[in-house]
Amino acid sequence: MNNNLPVFIISLKSDVERRDKISKLLANANISYEFFDAVDYRSELFQDKKRNVSINSAKVYGEMTEPEMACTLSHLCVYQKILDNDYKWALILEDDVTFDSRLAAIVQTLSQSTDILKGGCTYVLGGQQGTSDYQLFGLSLLDVLNIGPVRFRKATYKKHKVTRTCCYIVDRQYCQRALSLLSTHGFYLIDDRKILLDNGVINDIYFCDIVSHPLVNASNSHLENSRINKTKNTKVKKRNRLVSNLLVWRYRVRVFLGSFI
Repeated sequence: MNNNLPVFIISLKSDVERRDKISKLLANANISYEFFDAVDYRSELFQDKKRNVSINSAKVYGEMTEPEMACTLSHLCVYQKILDNDYKWALILEDDVTFDSRLAAIVQTLSQSTDILKGGCTYVLGGQQGTSDYQLFGLSLLDVLNIGPVRFRKATYKKHKVTRTCCYIVDRQYCQRALSLLSTHGFYLIDDRKILLDNGVINDIYFCDIVSHPLVNASNSHLENSRINKTKNTKVKKRNRLVSNLLVWRYRVRVFLGSFI
């Protein structure tokens, strides 16, 4: 495994095609990795784990779906492994991402030393394509961290809008606090960085856009399918087009101003 920066791939054991694809990508990039079997929401293991966690998230999300819960448990199980092995930092990927040589450069740099990384921060490597919040967060032009040839910019305005957990770097402190939050809060969406920020799991987020995640839909994602079913009967309030356009421009101005923080 990469010195100083283990790489974990979260993947359902049954997703052989995905595992083969990302294995080839990682081999071509000369990145050592370890598969971590994701928790399958259809399994007895999931039901056992679910019974041991309080379900009090209705105040925030409505009722979480079982695939959402299983996704959260999968990442938390990786966090526990990071703690059990006393790793200082780790890179976590999901099995459907794609990337280029820049990821290898980051891994190589951090394999030599992780001292450049700031404790209390998480480093998100992309994966925002197709999300409703894509490009709706501000990134600083001043607070920049160079890891090899890649520039990570600190998220400023609406930093909680950096979502998804398909490609990110975390430390032991993050893992411990995220696990503790499950005990005190109950189930939460693992990529809900507002909850993570509000509860002190992380202090800041640094972002670069070098890892891609496929656009998800009901046919290629159990998680997305469950969310579609959950929101079928949800009524969405429609805004006047002029009001909507003004809100978009206000957001863009604030994102721009956030670049100078």
